[in-house]
Amino acid sequence: MSPYDKAKELVNIIRDSDEVKEYLKIKEVIYKDEECKELISEFRNKQVEVQSLLMQGQEADKEKMEKLQSLYQILVANPNVKDFFDKEVQFDEMLSDIYKIIGDGLKDIHE
Repeated sequence: MSPYDKAKELVNIIRDSDEVKEYLKIKEVIYKDEECKELISEFRNKQVEVQSLLMQGQEADKEKMEKLQSLYQILVANPNVKDFFDKEVQFDEMLSDIYKIIGDGLKDIHE
C-alpha cells in the first residue's frame, strides 16, 4: 500500500474520530444562528489581522486588541460558542499531535 493510500486512510480515521464528530455537531448548532456565525467570522478576521501583524514583528494597536478581546468575551458568553471553540482547540491539538508524530518519525531522513 502506498503512503498516499495510507494518508487517505488516516484522513478517514480522523474524520471518524470523536473529536471531529463532536466539533461538527456543535458547529452545525451554532452556524444555524446567522448572527452568531457572523460574529465568529468577524472575530476570526480580526484574529488573523492581529496574528499577521505579530508575525511581521509589529505590534497590534491597543484598540484592535481590545476589540478582539471584547468580541471574544461576547462570543464565549454563549455556552454553545464556548463549546465550539473548545472542540475546535481539541481538534487542532489532535492534528498538531499527528503532525508532530509524523515529523518526529521522519526527522532522521531530513538530517
